This record gives sequence, structure tokens and C-alpha cells, in this order.
Amino acid sequence: MKINEWTILGKGCRICEQEYLSVFPAFALSYYSHMKGLKIELGSDRVLGIPLDTYIPSEQVAIEVNCGSEDMEILKEHLCQQRGIKRIKLPMKTNETEIAYAQRIKAAFQSVHIFITSDTEEDVRTIRNVFENWRNNQ
Repeated sequence: MKINEWTILGKGCRICEQEYLSVFPAFALSYYSHMKGLKIELGSDRVLGIPLDTYIPSEQVAIEVNCGSEDMEILKEHLCQQRGIKRIKLPMKTNETEIAYAQRIKAAFQSVHIFITSDTEEDVRTIRNVFENWRNNQ
């Protein structure tokens, strides 16, 4: 990062920003699940024998933010169908803002009748603060 970009323009470190964006989906899903009092499992292979990005046991919903190989995607879809798990694929799009992605997460929750009424911009600020506290404690 150039010094003037950081000091005058108030831009952050590109590397830190990439790190933040790489974990934002998990932080946002955790944040909204916690807001609704839902227990979630992140990266657990307990249900299928292969990891699900996010699984909400009480709702039998899996939310996948990372895309695997075509064979892995077919396998996960098949195993979820066999076990009665609704699988929602929700990768973050290139150049998608955190606010737009958070809105899509809320829509995904709404698709399974979990309604989240909160200020999305405030949610994103809170999630960023949680991330920064987490990173500082690493």
C-alpha cells in the first residue's frame, strides 16, 4: 500500500482486505445465525462425511460459500438430498460489496423462513469490527 493511499485517502492494506473478504461469508453467516439464536457448524463433516461450509442442524440447511470440483458438488447435492438437507449455494461474487452479499445471505435465510430484519450497513460494520478484533487476537 502506498503511504498516501493509507494516510490521505484512508484506504486499508490490500492484503488485510483480501483476508477480510475471504472470511466475510463465514463471519456474516455466523453473525446472522447468532442473531436468530441458531447453532451452526462451520466446516463440519459430521453430517455427510465431507465438509459443509455452514450447516444449521435445527433447520436442516447447508449454506455453501465455496465451490468445489464438479464431482464434489454433485456428491454434496446427492448426499444432502438423501438426508433431507436443503443446500443453498451462496458464493461471494467478484467485486460484490459486503452489503450486497449480506443482503443475499438474508434472502437465503428468508428462503427457509428465517426472517432477519436489521440494518445491513450496520451489520457489515459490526462484522468488520468482529473480524478486526479476531485478527488482532490471533
